Amino acid sequence: MDEPVLPQLPVDANAEVLSVEWLFEPLWPGVRMLARADGGRLSLTDEFGEPIADDGETADAAQTLAAAILADEALVDGVWTAQPFVGDGSPARAWAETLAAEGLAQDIPDPLETERRRAFVAIDLVELEGMPLHDVPFQERRRLLESVIDEGIRVRLSQVVKQPLGGWLVGWRANGFTHYVAKHMNSRYRPGERTEDWLKLSLRAEAPRSMMGRMLGGRGDHVRRVRD
Repeated sequence: MDEPVLPQLPVDANAEVLSVEWLFEPLWPGVRMLARADGGRLSLTDEFGEPIADDGETADAAQTLAAAILADEALVDGVWTAQPFVGDGSPARAWAETLAAEGLAQDIPDPLETERRRAFVAIDLVELEGMPLHDVPFQERRRLLESVIDEGIRVRLSQVVKQPLGGWLVGWRANGFTHYVAKHMNSRYRPGERTEDWLKLSLRAEAPRSMMGRMLGGRGDHVRRVRD
């Protein structure tokens, strides 16, 4: 039996990433999972490589995820999360507002309640059709990930954005996120390792100097600046 693949982890950092060679996404709270699809079957392991039990809601999600992976063989890195998708600009929020404006909300299940259910959020693609993608740059792995995931309410792609970043940080914090991750476009996937190519950054409310400063570090903190 093959050894389970462990997820790559970000390094905790107090940094302001100014380089355009990095991509950014919110850090999803929840259970880190690796989902292996193989001929229509799906198995789930946690961040320690232990199998995740098929019980209750997790079993239902696994069935949905198996159908959402558009490849015969794939290993998808993701998070099983209860983080709500109800902030300003979310599809559920827009749908709810439309229903309310048309007077239909009482006749249709509340989309905000639907969005509060747990979901698997895909963040990386580790293997595809039996081939490891460890040495493929993150930007390309992300493109491949988008091609093999059929998004729905229970299976989603993590939002990945480029500079300028200030507005995204404000939005993520408003939606309840406490951290985000900076990933170098050319970063490789190193199973079970922490590397400086992935940085876990805090979303803070202190520091009045600038939008980025306000979201990154408190007064007196030494903030490392990552430039081109």
